Amino acid sequence: MKKMKRQDLIEAIVREYRRKHRKSEAVFKEASRYQVRGGSHNLRLFHPFPFYDVRAEGSKIWDVDGHVYVDFWQGHYANILGHNPKIVRDALTDYLGKGQGLTTGFPGLYQKELARLISRVLPADKVRFTTSGTLASMYAVMLALAFTKREFILKAGGGWHGAHPYLLKGISSCDRGFDRWESAGVPSGMKSKTLITKFGDPEDLEAMFNKYGERTACFIVEPFMGSGGFLFASKEYIRKARELTRRFGAVLIFDEVVSAFRFHPGGIQSLYGIAPDLTVLGKIIGGGMPVAALAGREDIFELCEPERKSEDRVKFDGGTYCAHPASMVAGLTLLRHLIERGDRIYPRIGRLAEKVRNEIEKIFASHGFNVKCTGYGNAVTGNSSLIGVHFLKKEIDRIDSPEIVWNPALSDGELREKVFKLAMVNEGFNTFHGYGGISAAHTEQDISASLEAVERIAKKWKTCENLFA
Repeated sequence: MKKMKRQDLIEAIVREYRRKHRKSEAVFKEASRYQVRGGSHNLRLFHPFPFYDVRAEGSKIWDVDGHVYVDFWQGHYANILGHNPKIVRDALTDYLGKGQGLTTGFPGLYQKELARLISRVLPADKVRFTTSGTLASMYAVMLALAFTKREFILKAGGGWHGAHPYLLKGISSCDRGFDRWESAGVPSGMKSKTLITKFGDPEDLEAMFNKYGERTACFIVEPFMGSGGFLFASKEYIRKARELTRRFGAVLIFDEVVSAFRFHPGGIQSLYGIAPDLTVLGKIIGGGMPVAALAGREDIFELCEPERKSEDRVKFDGGTYCAHPASMVAGLTLLRHLIERGDRIYPRIGRLAEKVRNEIEKIFASHGFNVKCTGYGNAVTGNSSLIGVHFLKKEIDRIDSPEIVWNPALSDGELREKVFKLAMVNEGFNTFHGYGGISAAHTEQDISASLEAVERIAKKWKTCENLFA
């Protein structure tokens, strides 16, 4: 039998998708008249067009064409209980029924309670809410620059900390290393101020501090790297980060937008036994509503005080929708639930994810593909519920750096992010980064069915010639 070429395979997958999603395509064309590619978040706007949801509950999504999907993206990994969990809906319904919930311009009672809970479990001296992880990480950097009165910002290559000018360097363009600015519109004067170190490499981190440490305001890092490949940092690396930032007087910032409340009811920092100076939070802490936060040391947060002299003050003043009343209720409700029931939730979803990682590798290997998963737990935690799937062009036994994940000579990003995703959607599963995350709403049947779909796809792809272009 004549083998199919890679482009023929992609075109066949796209044709099937178009055939199944006529109504979504019509919505997309109409939406594109008013929005860039029919939406407001590029990760949701996959080729050739996204399907448009009309209902979401638990592990499932329903679209305008009448299809039902098991969803493993779950609100950018924010929905750890699944879509629209009843416990949060009931709290919001009750709050709205009392004539509260929409923005008022007043502090309200619930942000105090959510801030107290977060400060207790991290721990942290102060918490200030905003509406996105991008804003929270931007304010973290601004506070560090003002607090230290230094010029350089150090980040780990492969880290995504939101779309603000300080950190739009070294994210996913990696064919020659993480040394590029990945957005136009960044002021030229800022471009020499952001430095890149290798994630997970204590020696490189020490070399960077020895060279630039006296002028470095902060080191921002994800202890568990999200878009860089679902990779846990070693304890050695995180301890080295704490030691070096203290030695050189820099602010240590943990970006825990992905990791906080994902692996246990708190920040991953407590599993490492390391307290940063500032922590960026988002996703799960909002309970499905738009909430992000910055938490940390009181002496750094004092720079936000409105009574300070303007030349010393950081204008982390907030926005119209920061600490939105309904968001505070949703976040507080969800986090309390995770704290109360975490001993049941986290081991179960971690076990299901471990099964997925192992089985996907076995399935593709049985059909002759070198596919490795990331998200495996390490000495820090075994309760990892996130799964990345990587189609490797070279024989690599283990993926341990974003340089492997995003180097096109080593890993086929198009196959992972576009082709395999669309193939899984055609099978009734919405994935991201190859697979995604397990929520408390996912069942054993959801997992088994998804692995059967992977088996069908791998068997079909085996007939493709030169799949790894």
